[in-house]
Amino acid sequence: MKDKLEINTRKKWYQLFFYRPEMILVFCYTLAILIWYFGIDALTSHIILEPDVEYNLAQSRPWGIVALSIVSLILYTRIWVLRLKKSRELLYKYLGNSPTVHYEIRAYESDSRVDWVSPNCKRIMGYSADEIKVPGWWLRNIHPNDLQMTKTTALRGLEEEQFVLEYRFRHKQGYYVWVRDELLRTGKRPLCFQGSWTNISADYTDNSRLSSTAVPEHGVLSGIALLDQHHRVINVDAPFTEISGLKESICLGSKLEELLTTANIDDLKSHFPTNQSILIVGRNAEKKRYSAILTIREAVSGFSEQAAYIATLSDITRMKQQQRQLEKLAFSDDLTGLPNSNSLALDLSKLLDELASDRLAAVLVMNINHFHKVNDKYGHHVGDKILQRLTQRLKDVTPFGTKLYNLGGDEFAIVLNQVVEYIDIQRIILQIRQAYERPFVLDTSGQQIQLSASIGASVYPLDGHDAKRLLDQASLAMNSAKDEHNENTTYFKQELETRSYDEIQLDEDVRSVLQTKQMQLVYQPVLNMKKQVVGVEALLRWEHPDLGSLKPDQFLPQFDANGMLDTLGVWVVEQVIEQVDLWQEQHTVPGKIGINLATEQISQKLYQTVSQLIKHEPELAEKLEFDLSESSLQEPLPHTLEIIEKLHKLGITLVIDRFGKGIASMLHLKNMPVSKIKIEKEFIRDLDTNERSRDLVRAVIRMTSELGLEVQAVGVEKQTQLDTLAEFGCHYWQGELYQLPQTADTVFTQDGG
Repeated sequence: MKDKLEINTRKKWYQLFFYRPEMILVFCYTLAILIWYFGIDALTSHIILEPDVEYNLAQSRPWGIVALSIVSLILYTRIWVLRLKKSRELLYKYLGNSPTVHYEIRAYESDSRVDWVSPNCKRIMGYSADEIKVPGWWLRNIHPNDLQMTKTTALRGLEEEQFVLEYRFRHKQGYYVWVRDELLRTGKRPLCFQGSWTNISADYTDNSRLSSTAVPEHGVLSGIALLDQHHRVINVDAPFTEISGLKESICLGSKLEELLTTANIDDLKSHFPTNQSILIVGRNAEKKRYSAILTIREAVSGFSEQAAYIATLSDITRMKQQQRQLEKLAFSDDLTGLPNSNSLALDLSKLLDELASDRLAAVLVMNINHFHKVNDKYGHHVGDKILQRLTQRLKDVTPFGTKLYNLGGDEFAIVLNQVVEYIDIQRIILQIRQAYERPFVLDTSGQQIQLSASIGASVYPLDGHDAKRLLDQASLAMNSAKDEHNENTTYFKQELETRSYDEIQLDEDVRSVLQTKQMQLVYQPVLNMKKQVVGVEALLRWEHPDLGSLKPDQFLPQFDANGMLDTLGVWVVEQVIEQVDLWQEQHTVPGKIGINLATEQISQKLYQTVSQLIKHEPELAEKLEFDLSESSLQEPLPHTLEIIEKLHKLGITLVIDRFGKGIASMLHLKNMPVSKIKIEKEFIRDLDTNERSRDLVRAVIRMTSELGLEVQAVGVEKQTQLDTLAEFGCHYWQGELYQLPQTADTVFTQDGG
């Protein structure tokens, strides 16, 4: 196999069509006919032949065409036979693994006969196909109490084409199970049906066995039945009949095993076991499903002359309903109704264990690009509706047997089962792309929202042999596509493994890092031209336990992808103000504190936090300085400029950071209430070696000074650079020439130099 694979989802439909074996055969057949037909003419025209030879060649022309046609027809038939055989094998395997038994049955006046049954019948019901086809088998194994109801309902087939009934049916091992029987009438004379049996007893139980102490009997309705030595009922109380839905007259004289259906005993011999909790399922008098715990104990000597056993039936229906609700919360997503990542891990492991050796499986991980911007612009209620509509579109385009999951918010996973060829994966990915690329029209305003997504895929067994590995590889491919702004699906590439696993780890850690002490602030002094410290700039560092010290450009993309930039901005402001209070307690005067803000961090949440802090401590406004990235303001989010104006009114100093890097620097000076600009360090670096940089910096300082703004140079490393800046009239500077960023405890205790 190739070390790396890529799926190009832009292949056209006609490429897929002409690569089919039958189309290649038709092409070869046509080419052979042309060569044979015109080849004879070419042969006779260029070579002098005997008249009889030439005559024989002419006579053989149609017979050659007939021979080629026969060979091609045989090959063509062979292709379709193999394809049909492959489809039949796939269908047979599917039916063998299906949880539902499919069958065809003929009903007569006093008898019935199953004509055909799917191969999974023995695994699910315990009976072989030959046993099932014996006349009368179906009616003989229906629970006696359900027999008349079932016969009556089946007669509806004379008038209704399709109907559903539920009844108890005897398993080969002797116990009864609840069966949902869905029937479709295919003929009236005789009465014929196609149907499917589904064991619905599992609706009431999990996969684990119940121990005698698993379900408490206190706080639930309990009924009692007295049994003789053969487990025949000799007396019952009212709660027993209320729970089971059985009349006392039906219970008396009947064996308990004939009255109740167990859901957690696979091998029932003749009697329910004693001193063991048994899960019972059924329907009460109101035809509502119930779950109960049955416990049978030997009667105490002298309790009763006839009673050999005492059976206690405890209703746990409400408890099981609560249990199912908790399981639903743990294994599904509330918004989309899809199974979540917990379900994905379990389902994928089970799929790989049961997958046939000649089949492939694939995991697709899809993330909607910048979906948090939809929430920011239109509100979370609109974003939620978009996700719900996208979920429905994905359900509509994914084929039968494919399972869809929501991994949280705007991230989805699709598991492809029983994949035969890679082209099948390609075709499904193309359908998924078409689903999300179609615009979403808002009902209220008629506006259209266009989504794009990054999709990663991993294939079993090429990219991994276990569920965790496949999920990691698919996430890795998705992140690679997102980083490269590639709309096509990217398979896992071995050379990206080390770098991308770091990214995967950051994606996992970013959600909880603000609750740890890994995220820290360091401070770099800001000086005037007399080398006096007049303030500091707060800089963010992530001290990751595995990846070391990370700068913002290494982890901010993960915060952005998770929609957490505004949360990070608020956290930084709160940490800075907390540090200012500590400095004041130590009688340290820090001056102005500069805080860098990206466009996404200039939010209503930030404004509310800052205004509340300033309300309690008004002097904070004079100490805060918000650095707004000049390049990030090219396309401000809605309300960004309004929030900047509000921050200015609070008394906070606003600074345009990295001035000159964007294309609208002058416009920002005109429209925004800024007091200072910071010159991009790329201009400062070449100040003493590049004449053009000198002229540019001189012009910027002169122009902004005439506008009444202050200028701060960033990244000063040499004394010659500082001397030039002083000559041009710069006001403030920071850089390695004085001091690298330090912790809050040391930034004011170390001398620069």
